[in-house]
Amino acid sequence: MLPDMSPFFTIITATRNAAATLPRLLESLAGQTCRVFELIIQDGASTDDTVAVAEAWRERLPALSLASEPDTGIYDAWNKALPHIRGQWVLFLGSDDRLDSDTVLEQGLTVLGQAPDTAQYAGGMLQTIAVTGEPLGLLRYHLNVGPKNTWRTMPFPHPALFHRRSLFDGAGFDATLRIAADYDFVCRTWTEENGSLVLPFVITKMRRGGISDSPASALRVRWENALVSARYFEHVWTIPCLKGLVKGGLVWIIYYFFGKRAPAILDLGCRLRGLPPAWRGL
Repeated sequence: MLPDMSPFFTIITATRNAAATLPRLLESLAGQTCRVFELIIQDGASTDDTVAVAEAWRERLPALSLASEPDTGIYDAWNKALPHIRGQWVLFLGSDDRLDSDTVLEQGLTVLGQAPDTAQYAGGMLQTIAVTGEPLGLLRYHLNVGPKNTWRTMPFPHPALFHRRSLFDGAGFDATLRIAADYDFVCRTWTEENGSLVLPFVITKMRRGGISDSPASALRVRWENALVSARYFEHVWTIPCLKGLVKGGLVWIIYYFFGKRAPAILDLGCRLRGLPPAWRGL
């Protein structure tokens, strides 16, 4: 009998004109000591060298699946990739993300290879990186996040969250959402009985600067999170929620009037309030 050569992990990445950033992700995957993974790159008909860059890594990443076609955004691209999953656990990474070390998947295999069938999610830590390259905060996944009906936003970092493949049987991401479809998917599929695991190590390094970080998206981020919460939970439209929407609206107004100068103006406001800068480089 031939051994089972199917991958244990599936990494899914959506790209669009990512030729400049994609090599960081590919380098971190090519260096993994654990080789039982596949990489699915779903490209949105890039007009730069994204496809050529990915093709150049086939020798070091033989389990690479690449498709390039128009899509309506990252969640539409993820949905296109879902039917091609062969691994048991799925991780979604941005084209500018990278795994924290060469042993991340090896450590994950040690834990997830013995995971009970009831475990549907497994989350680790996420290291955020400034646009300028220096490390910022460490975001943790919390097992004791409380009952799902207390969530008002993603209670763990999605780029450091492994999903059981079976979660995608007949389910996908709501592509009408631009920013919060991952939150929506987790709310829709997470049950208190599912079971979840904590991986006590950093999974992913994520460089800031994505769509959810931009001052231009500040209002939309809060609005979509509130809309998703309202789909599943009661008593969402509270004073804290409305304050968050107002804050997002003010950030968007500053961006609208000041454009590229908005991050510096927002950081000035942080300093005046005795807070560390939060917008530099964005």
